[in-house]
Amino acid sequence: MRNLSALFLTSMVVSVAYGQTSIQGVVKDGSSMVSMPGVTISIKGKTVSTKTDATGKFQINASPTDSLVFNFLGYRTQTVYIGNQTQLSVFLENENKALEEVVVIGYGTQKKADLTGSISSLKSSDITKQPAMSAMQSIQGKAAGLNIVANEAPGSSPNVIIRGLGTALGGRNPLYIVDGIAQTDINNINPSDIESMDVLKDASSASIYGLRAANGVIIVTTKKGKTGTVNINYESYAGMKKILNRVKMANSSQFITYANEFLESVKGDYLLDSAQTTNTDWFDEMLRTGSVYNNAINISGGTDKVDYFVSANNFTENGILDGSKYIRNTLRNNNVYKLFNNRLKFSQNLNLTLTKATPKPYSAFTTAYRQSPLVPVMYSNGRYGTNSVNTTTGIVGLETAPGESLGNLNSEGNPIYEVLRQNQLTNTLRLQGSFEGEFKITDYLKINSRIGGNKFYSKDRQFVNIKENYLNANPLKTETDFYNEKAKGGVGNIAFADNSLKYENLEQFRWSWENFLTFNKSFDKHNVEAVLGMSREKYDINSMNSQMGYTVPGQEQYWNIDLASDEYKIVNRQTYYTPRALASYFGRIAYNYDSRYYFTGTLRRDGSSVFKNTGKYWGTFPSIGLGWNISNEEFMKDASWINLLKLRGNWGKLGNQDIPLNVSTIMSSPEASTYNYVFGPEQNLVYGSSYGTPAVNLSWEVTRETGAGIDFAFLNNNLSGSIDYYHKLNTNTILNVTPTLNSPSEQNFYAHGAKVLNQGVEVVLNWNKNISPDFSYTVGVNYAYNKNEVTEVVSAFDGDTGGSLNNGEITKQLRVGQPIYGWWMFESIGVFQDANDIANNPSFGPAKPGYLKYKDQNGDGVIDTRDKKFFGSFLPSSTYGINIGINYKAIDFNLSGYGVAGNKVYNGLKSIRQNAGENVTLETFENRWKGAGSTNVHPGAEHAYWASSYYLESGSYFRINNITLGYTFNNLYSSKSKLRLYVTAQNPFMFTNYSGFSPELAGDGSPKLTSGIELSAYPTTRNFLFGLNMQF
Repeated sequence: MRNLSALFLTSMVVSVAYGQTSIQGVVKDGSSMVSMPGVTISIKGKTVSTKTDATGKFQINASPTDSLVFNFLGYRTQTVYIGNQTQLSVFLENENKALEEVVVIGYGTQKKADLTGSISSLKSSDITKQPAMSAMQSIQGKAAGLNIVANEAPGSSPNVIIRGLGTALGGRNPLYIVDGIAQTDINNINPSDIESMDVLKDASSASIYGLRAANGVIIVTTKKGKTGTVNINYESYAGMKKILNRVKMANSSQFITYANEFLESVKGDYLLDSAQTTNTDWFDEMLRTGSVYNNAINISGGTDKVDYFVSANNFTENGILDGSKYIRNTLRNNNVYKLFNNRLKFSQNLNLTLTKATPKPYSAFTTAYRQSPLVPVMYSNGRYGTNSVNTTTGIVGLETAPGESLGNLNSEGNPIYEVLRQNQLTNTLRLQGSFEGEFKITDYLKINSRIGGNKFYSKDRQFVNIKENYLNANPLKTETDFYNEKAKGGVGNIAFADNSLKYENLEQFRWSWENFLTFNKSFDKHNVEAVLGMSREKYDINSMNSQMGYTVPGQEQYWNIDLASDEYKIVNRQTYYTPRALASYFGRIAYNYDSRYYFTGTLRRDGSSVFKNTGKYWGTFPSIGLGWNISNEEFMKDASWINLLKLRGNWGKLGNQDIPLNVSTIMSSPEASTYNYVFGPEQNLVYGSSYGTPAVNLSWEVTRETGAGIDFAFLNNNLSGSIDYYHKLNTNTILNVTPTLNSPSEQNFYAHGAKVLNQGVEVVLNWNKNISPDFSYTVGVNYAYNKNEVTEVVSAFDGDTGGSLNNGEITKQLRVGQPIYGWWMFESIGVFQDANDIANNPSFGPAKPGYLKYKDQNGDGVIDTRDKKFFGSFLPSSTYGINIGINYKAIDFNLSGYGVAGNKVYNGLKSIRQNAGENVTLETFENRWKGAGSTNVHPGAEHAYWASSYYLESGSYFRINNITLGYTFNNLYSSKSKLRLYVTAQNPFMFTNYSGFSPELAGDGSPKLTSGIELSAYPTTRNFLFGLNMQF
């Protein structure tokens, strides 16, 4: 037995020895390609190790199933699976790579350590590690000073504000540069195609883009192929969507109690019967569980002649409203052709996007909020429930006995039918891309020529079933009634056509041509980089055509204008818009001495046809940036714990030309809706944005910005970050002015009228730590404070109002010393308790016990508009984010969160309730005033709905944006093949005191209009995803 055991052990030793092989190789610095001596190489999970020799070479015995771990102080640990390899070349990445990292700036790149401006950079892993519905949503909370207000409707784009809002009218979103070409947004791009996003936040970094850079610039670089073997990546996820926060509404019994208190107070004609059985929860009936599916694949690689990247993506999102859907299909091809030993390169970047959407009305959320729970979803006759009530018995419904009458409980519709009746289909096609040639004249001088284009087609179809709408609005009537009323109206009365069908086609084209020369050379310790170039760009809305016909066949496959009834005239409209052209010359010089002292100067001169008729269409936009890298000074050489300490300062001018079409151009033939510059004699000349508005002498908005910052990295780059201060003044803000008695027009008009200041501080801190080859973690936090203030208003426009609630009430005003269109309303200070209280306090109009009490600000004993007060802004003064990443062996965990503070939002849903027939929240019902002494905060069932601070709530919130847990299976069948499985929770938690659906309110983006007001807003959703990433 002992001999058998010895034989067995000997066999095992021989087998192990036979299974091992000699692995040889060399280790080099990944940046300098210099061989690295003294690198420790160990076999993962074993005690066997060795080190590289003086030439960076090594030899170690290992099995094909082993993995080698390479460690060296100051470099990132790297693990290599052996497989069938016997010769290895390993390139280690310096942990100082954060300083050596290259960021994309306008018309070039720069090392991060050499920047004099403020730029936030995000890489592909920041975007794709935690999947999101869009690229911009994925970076929310990951860059200081970036306020991204999400819109959860399928296919929607978020509002993006960089370093505060300085414009009231002009384009508020930043300029997007995709592979060198200007775009209006990036919603059409597959997020997994993005290699990096660089956010140019200040004048020094953004002024190279001149009159389009006032709101910041986001440079998007898409992925390219790399020389080497073919790489195939596939990713897929699927998940579900649900509303994040459901506002609890009063049930039928509570509603009856509340409504009857109102009716008793106003001495109404009837009271609601308490024995009603219908108890409709409209949100339960209307909302559904949405879904999302994403599949993407890309193939990349390269040779010494060509690098290639090809990708395809399908993204499908079903919203929480029935029938709401968005489908995006993209196809991308990026190639680089290399000739004459890389002296000449041709590159091509093409992206094709096809979308299909069936949008549903946001207003359905408001209707569901306000409609009474006594109204049924549907009647027994198959018609949808309406607001009918028997005013004799007080029973909601259609039933009446002789002598009884029907009235309207309220003015609301049926939210279920509101969603169902909107039958809209929008198809778009967008082809965008560029072709670029680059020729190296010498080792330090090259010339680039880039031609870009963006072609967009949109076809929108809207079908309205007029007859069905009539029957559901009048559920006791029949088709016979409909046709009888049609007969009364006469032939061709479109109000009684069976249906209508409208097609609207839009065609746009944008092209650009840029040529620039780049010089980059070092003279001993003097390093110089210079760019000189010119560009031309033209943007055409070629045409917008619409065609409408009536009474087409009811089946969808026959919805064709050609099949419309001859009884009705087919309506054709065609609108032509003035093209926009831009001519530009630009230059930049960046100099540094010994990587210690830095200077960057930029100059751009732009000419824009948008302002051609004013004669002021040329503008010059300069900037200067200075930097001092203290950590590279001789006196800092002993401070080994300081890896980077750098001071920055900058000044510059930026512009904004993105105002609505034809605001400053000449319009001819207003009756025919033809918008164009006019040439030749005998033309009908009309100045202004529409017929009847005054001539407007407009030019671009100009922003002057000054900033300073400090960048730092300590403790072997484990701790890094930056602190920035900025002062950003928009000197001639364009306003959409509401006319007053002294205005030159009876309609709203546009004019320069204000100066808006944004100033603030941004702080970024990152901690990265590799505990062992198997365990590492990162923690990043960022915080931004911004103060928004109107510093000057033209006297004629001072006090311009906005923030309409669609009930005659306004909530905002433009005033010096206040945020742009700050909240302006009565200050609620309690509730009138009784007649004596009313007699001793002024009121706005007649008051009753239970009405809100407003403060007499000027003490004149009268409540009027002079007593309205400012209450801050819808813009947050603080934004912050937190990002945590943990990697342990094959497990990865990532968490990101985003929050805002210092702003207020207006609960428009609660405030616009008009009468007893509209529902209220459970909170309103439970906390209402019920009699003297019951509460001095909340009004009674009957009260006036003037705009006041009672409806203004804190907009602060903190939301966990994303929690992702993943597991990676490495070395499936080769050293580079891997499979990652993950689960993700998007928006799982939101912490806020706001009583509505969500304090994150995108509105229309305009500070004057609905921003910060919850009216017909799409609520935030909570999403759960399961996905995989495969690489082979």
